[in-house]
Amino acid sequence: MPHTRTSAKTLLTAAELELYDMGRREALAHLDRRTLIAKVKRSRNLRDKYRDLYRRQRLEARDRTGSKRGMSGVANVRTREKAELFGELLTRFEAKLAKGDAAAKLAAEREAKARAAATKAALRSRKGPAAPAPGRAGSRAGFASPRAKSAVAKRQLQKTRLVNIHAHVRSSGQRRQAKRDSRGR
Repeated sequence: MPHTRTSAKTLLTAAELELYDMGRREALAHLDRRTLIAKVKRSRNLRDKYRDLYRRQRLEARDRTGSKRGMSGVANVRTREKAELFGELLTRFEAKLAKGDAAAKLAAEREAKARAAATKAALRSRKGPAAPAPGRAGSRAGFASPRAKSAVAKRQLQKTRLVNIHAHVRSSGQRRQAKRDSRGR
């Protein structure tokens, strides 16, 4: 269950509440990668701290109360809620970081493609009209070589059920041959 700011305010200290505020949608949009990494680390540390504290308190309560789960009424509820809250914060920060990383990777790929296209265009303008590649004469359009064509055909076979059918036909042929071989002895 997502925690609201009011419930977080009753649970957290001032420094922790500041971290919570940084994890809200409005503030999260303005964080840079370096700050996000720091917030991920801090929220992970706090989540682990409260999760471990909750476990220790539960084990201590187990001895005290005699219950197997270590729960007695509302004991340890604040600690458990803090651990859950920081777990939510951690997922928010990590999601934002992953989204930023994906966008940066996409931008880098686009830039690399643009650079490669510019280089290719510059080389083409220097050489003049392009001559056909030597390996392309006998291959079908769309494939760089006969080897690429066979690789595509093989992948297509693997995607379909034809692989199973061919295996069945081959093995039944081998069984028939084995019968003929055994008769000849």
